[in-house]
Amino acid sequence: MPSGLKEKVKRIVEQRGLCSCMNDTKWNELRSAMMNEMPFQPPYIVKFLFDEQCYGEAEFQNGSYYTADWYYALSIEGLLFDAAFAVEWIKVRPSYLKNAGRLIKPQVISAENEFIAILKKYNIPFEEKDGVYCIYGYR
Repeated sequence: MPSGLKEKVKRIVEQRGLCSCMNDTKWNELRSAMMNEMPFQPPYIVKFLFDEQCYGEAEFQNGSYYTADWYYALSIEGLLFDAAFAVEWIKVRPSYLKNAGRLIKPQVISAENEFIAILKKYNIPFEEKDGVYCIYGYR
């Protein structure tokens, strides 16, 4: 583990007065469910506590999204799955755009019902706005 990363996260949490909303078990259940229980791996973006901003959020919010690889969803700085402790939030859009050609509007493929069922199954707290689900690691 990169030296001092946990200490840096702890310092940020204390400075900002945040409370933990998720634990490693819930993050791993979410990650595993996205890979094994969904009909496709939904697109997501992650903001870590020490990030000034989340790159790609504007494109994600405006609908430029495709499927994603959840294998590395909780990874940073060489930590494969041990970086969940640093996740401020993850936003998931349980749908993707399927292109049918240059002249035909892309089709929206949705697995929103399956996604909500997974969140409820694992008791993962979430907020939804315009088809984007936000799961907070800290608030």
